Amino acid sequence: MTPAQKKLFELRMKMNAGRKANKQEVAAEHDRVKNNDKKAKKEEQFKKREEKKLVAASGKTHLNETAEVAEIKAKKASKKEKRKAAFGWDVFNQDSLYKGYKKRLVNLPTSGETAAAVAATREDALDDELAYGKDNEVDEANVERMAQELEERIKARKKFSRRRQHYEGEDVDYINGQNRIFNRKASQAFDKYTVEIRQNLERGTAL
Repeated sequence: MTPAQKKLFELRMKMNAGRKANKQEVAAEHDRVKNNDKKAKKEEQFKKREEKKLVAASGKTHLNETAEVAEIKAKKASKKEKRKAAFGWDVFNQDSLYKGYKKRLVNLPTSGETAAAVAATREDALDDELAYGKDNEVDEANVERMAQELEERIKARKKFSRRRQHYEGEDVDYINGQNRIFNRKASQAFDKYTVEIRQNLERGTAL
């Protein structure tokens, strides 16, 4: 190798070493920036969590909500409360009875009298607190309205039927609930083809 070739070889080796060092430095700088971003995000998230904990402990979480968000939450809670069905032993508690009462009031036929007219006709009774509820005069139209509502309630009760898992006289051809549902679906699909064959097999008259 001539001196010129040797010098060229050394220059190439230095260039390769510099290129390798540059790549390593770029990768290291990228990792530093990435780690710093992650660290900053973690610190910000931790700070937000701590602020939420402090606000929750003070009982003033609503102060961090806008009026629009608070209104949406209130509507959702109201809808959820209306849709919530009574469960088990809570069917006949005071809340359930009150809900049923409000539903009946919606369908209750109303008289043509306004609240002002009713108040005007009973001023004397309202003047004396002890006389409240002692008025024996009841309008016949109001009695008819009450009777009509009670009759409608009786009709509604007659229509109500509790779902039964098993009916007396029904053939038991299942071993559990899942098998009962499967057999019912199979019967709906294939009874029109197999009912005669099954009856012949049961009677012993199959050919």
